Amino acid sequence: MIIRIFRARPQSGTVDELARLAEEVSIPFIDGQPGLVARYTGRGLGATGDELVMVSVWEDLEAMKNMTGDDWESPVIPDERLETLIAESFLHHYESIG
Repeated sequence: MIIRIFRARPQSGTVDELARLAEEVSIPFIDGQPGLVARYTGRGLGATGDELVMVSVWEDLEAMKNMTGDDWESPVIPDERLETLIAESFLHHYESIG
């Protein structure tokens, strides 16, 4: 299995709008992908600040590539409105062990 972690820091004052669009656009987009095993999305607490995170678990790399295309090491932003709200993002991938 592949674990994909996407973190986004919103532009100042846009966290509520970013969270709303994540709920309306990003979550349904990810949830509708074949090969998705699990998805967890959250807002930061404490020192994490306004950051949003989406952790998705995929059957394998090929299943994840069905969503990302060949450029799987780049973020997938399913709606251009999201891009203007994100100041900075981070993307990490892990192969499940144990």
